[in-house]
Amino acid sequence: MSVEVLDGQHAIAVVPPSQWHGDRQERPARAVLANLKADDGLRAQVSLVRWDDSDEISLGFAELLAGPSDYERLEDAGAISPKLVGDKLVARIRALRYGKTGRATGAAVEWAQISEWAGGDAQALLADLGATRTGAYGVLLPSATRFKTEPAIEVPIADPTALFAAYALTRVVPIMTGYGKESVEGPNA
Repeated sequence: MSVEVLDGQHAIAVVPPSQWHGDRQERPARAVLANLKADDGLRAQVSLVRWDDSDEISLGFAELLAGPSDYERLEDAGAISPKLVGDKLVARIRALRYGKTGRATGAAVEWAQISEWAGGDAQALLADLGATRTGAYGVLLPSATRFKTEPAIEVPIADPTALFAAYALTRVVPIMTGYGKESVEGPNA
């Protein structure tokens, strides 16, 4: 799997996640884009969006260009909502997991599972990609009141490469491997 972060910021208009059940009005925003590619044919673009009129930030699906239909789930699930802390972004990491309904939804995950998907030490990999800190959410974001023991990542807002990698590891790889399905089957089974 590869992640290519594109240079620069792009002006876009998109509905913030906080308004998905609200007025659903597109608002001006700036986005950093990344292209994701996987051996199973996935070609997708994801975006890290920051809205001009709020401090809301979201990393999520932008466009599925090619690949198995299972990845269509990324259109409405799996967004990461990092918090802006100074010049850094702190994000809690969850993974998409298939449930009894056959749909992948966000679920708590441990670093050991993320490392298994990464094929090695995920925290070291993310540090190599520019993460300034990894660990427990409550440590990285002391103001957190919930989910304090869940994995989290801190990245410089100027270089969010490691955050895109965390998205690929915990959104794309679980769909690719059928994480949570009763029988081991990915979208190519």
